[in-house]
Amino acid sequence: MSNLNSATAYHHQTEYSRDSGFGPGLDWSNQPRTAKVFPNAETVPLPHELTLPRIEAARVLLGRLHRNPEPLNLHVLAGLLYMAHGFTSQIDYGTEVLYYRSAPSAGALYPTEIYLVAHGVDELEDGLYYYSPDDFALVTLRKGAPPPDVPGPALILSSVFFRSAWKYRDRSFRYCLLDMGHVIENLTLISPAMGLETSFEPDFDDDVLNDYLGFDPARERALSLIRLDSRAEISSAPLYDATAVPSIVPQAEPVAPREETFDLITSVGHLTSAPLTRNGLITLKWSAGTRIDLPSMPWDDFMEPTLVEVLQKRRSRRNFKPRDLPREDFSRVLDLLTTSDVGSLINLGVTANSILDIADGFYHYRPDSHDLDLHKGGFLTPAVSTAALNQDWISRANLVLILTAPLKELEESLGRRALRLVYLAAGRLGQRAYLAAEIMDWGCCGIGAFFDTEVQQALTLPPGEEVLYLISLGPIKKRTHGGRPHRA
Repeated sequence: MSNLNSATAYHHQTEYSRDSGFGPGLDWSNQPRTAKVFPNAETVPLPHELTLPRIEAARVLLGRLHRNPEPLNLHVLAGLLYMAHGFTSQIDYGTEVLYYRSAPSAGALYPTEIYLVAHGVDELEDGLYYYSPDDFALVTLRKGAPPPDVPGPALILSSVFFRSAWKYRDRSFRYCLLDMGHVIENLTLISPAMGLETSFEPDFDDDVLNDYLGFDPARERALSLIRLDSRAEISSAPLYDATAVPSIVPQAEPVAPREETFDLITSVGHLTSAPLTRNGLITLKWSAGTRIDLPSMPWDDFMEPTLVEVLQKRRSRRNFKPRDLPREDFSRVLDLLTTSDVGSLINLGVTANSILDIADGFYHYRPDSHDLDLHKGGFLTPAVSTAALNQDWISRANLVLILTAPLKELEESLGRRALRLVYLAAGRLGQRAYLAAEIMDWGCCGIGAFFDTEVQQALTLPPGEEVLYLISLGPIKKRTHGGRPHRA
C-alpha cells in the first residue's frame, strides 16, 4: 500500500501537469462493464408503471417545495431510483443501443453503485439489495433485518474503482467522488418531491458497511450513506452475530477480464475513512474585491420544465454559442446553484464573459448576500480552456464555474474525511448545474481533467485553494443528443 500521510497529499500527487504523463493508453480488451451482474441471484423486479411527481424543477432546486411525508414502499422506491440513477433515454448507434442516465459520469464509466438496506419498506422483505439499472430490479444479497449498527432503511453508495481507474488511473478517486456527488444530489432533490424524508450521513463506520456488503475495499468501497427515513431509529434487530450470517451469495461476475487495483486509491480510501473530527469549522473567505450586486429575480414565470423532464433531458452539451447574456439570467443560474455547502465546504468562483452590465473576469460568488467579488478582470476563459488540457470548446462558454476548497485547512479542521466531503459537495453542485442548464435551455459540461497549477495561476487563486471541478455553462448552438451514452 502507498505511504500516504494526508488527504491533501493525495490531491497533490494526482495533479496533472504538462511534464507528467497520463499513463498507458486504454486497453479496450479490458474495458470494465458499467453495472454488476449476479448470474444466479434472486431478483425483485421494480414496478415499471411509475407515478412521478409533476413538480417544477426550479421550485425543487430553490428549496420551495413542501409535501407531506409518504410511506416508503416499492413503488416510491422505484421512482426514486429511476430518477436518481436510471436509464432515461436511448439512441441507436449502428447495431447497438446506447443509454443515457439521469446523472453524468466521467468517461461514461459509472463507478457508482447503489445498495438498499431494506427495513420496514412496504411490499419488500427486509434485507440487503443491489440496484440493477440494467434490469431495473433489486438483486437480493442478504435476507433479514440489518444488524443494529447498519441503518435501515437506507441507501449505501459505493464506488467500483477499476471502472474509473481503467481510464483515469490514480486520479480516479477524485472522479469517483464527483460522480457520486451527482447521484447524491439527485437523491436529495427527488426525495422531497416523492414525499420522503431523507438525510445524507457524511460520517459512518466504513468497516461496518464494507463488511456487511462483503467488499474488498481495494476494489469497491462504501463512500456515502443516505438514510431513507431520517426519523427512523437504528435497527432493533436481535444481537447481530456476523459469524452466523453467510457471506453474500451470489457473488457478482468480475467487473473486467483483468481487474486491477491501485495502491494509491486503496491508501486514500482507507485514509479518508477516518471519522470527522470537527476541530472547529473554518469560514471560507476570500479577500474582498470589487463588489457586484445581483438582482433578485422572480420565479413565477418558470412553471416548466418539471423535475422529471430535466432529469430525462440532462446531457453533457458543449456546442456553446456565446452571446450577450442578460444580467438577470446570470443571477437566476446562481440562484439555482446555491447549496449550504457553498461557503462552508467549497468556494464557488465563475469566469464570466459577455454578461450585460458585468465586466469580463473571474468572480467569487457569495450566496448569503447573492453578490459577486471581482477577483481578477479580463477575458479569462481562453486561459482556463488551455489549462483544461487545451479543450477549445470551454472558451466558447459564457460561464465556467470554478469549484475550489482550502483543502489543507479543511483537513486540519475536519480530519482526513474532508477530502471526501469537498469532492462530494463539488459533484452535488455540478449536478445542480446540469439541471439548471436544462431549465435555462442552455448547455452544460463538467470537466475533471485539467492542469491543476495552471488553473490556479490563470485565475490567481488564493494560496492553498485547490481546484476540484470545472463546469462550463451557457447558450448552445442547437439541442443535440449530447454527452456520451454507454452500452447496457
